[in-house]
Amino acid sequence: MVGRRDADAVVRLFTDFYDRTDGYLPELICTDEYAVYQTVILDTYGVCKHELELTPEEEALFSLGDFHFPEEVTYATVHKHKEGGRVVGVTERLVLGSGERLEEPLEGSERSRTVNTSFVERYHGTQRHFNARKKRKAYTLSKELCFHEAAVWLVVLWYNFGWCVRTLREKVQQEPPRYHYRTPAMAAGLTDHAWAMGELLCYPLYPPADPRPKQPPRKQPPRTYRDVLERLKGVVHPAQEAPG
Repeated sequence: MVGRRDADAVVRLFTDFYDRTDGYLPELICTDEYAVYQTVILDTYGVCKHELELTPEEEALFSLGDFHFPEEVTYATVHKHKEGGRVVGVTERLVLGSGERLEEPLEGSERSRTVNTSFVERYHGTQRHFNARKKRKAYTLSKELCFHEAAVWLVVLWYNFGWCVRTLREKVQQEPPRYHYRTPAMAAGLTDHAWAMGELLCYPLYPPADPRPKQPPRKQPPRTYRDVLERLKGVVHPAQEAPG
């Protein structure tokens, strides 16, 4: 998402991710030590007892307490120790979940066996490489947010449909080695070829079959970090209440 890195942006990010994944419970979430993440993760995947609308019989059998956070989700953070601008050490900390739950996704991973944020950092580096508007002290720096956001989403589209990622290639011949290069969209089965930029820009967008109502219902304002703290009052320790 495009925006400042503040508490309200974190709420919008996790709300959007939750909606896109249809409430799927991730096995492992890894972030840096920005305190807001823990509170928002609790709000996103946790359930308050009074929100379940239980019958008296069901409430008598409910043994998870007034607030329940699913045991399927494990949350861990990494803290990088730097000296002279270089990382000299990394400290891992388990925040939510159990050690056994943390080991399962790491042991089953084909890419990494440690808690880290390397994958999202690599993605951000690729974004900066493709999008010159994200460079500082350059003439390409965006002057208006709308153009910056449009360029960001164009790069997201190109990353998924137009760029053949080396780590996604498939070996089709041993000697001499030959590979079938794939884009992320090809690996996900969404397309059978790498799209050219012209194909991306000329792809037709069809209007929806059902016409829009003349007076669409008013959208609810996006939830803020203040709303999250209000919902989790009595659940989140005051030390976790980071400023916006």
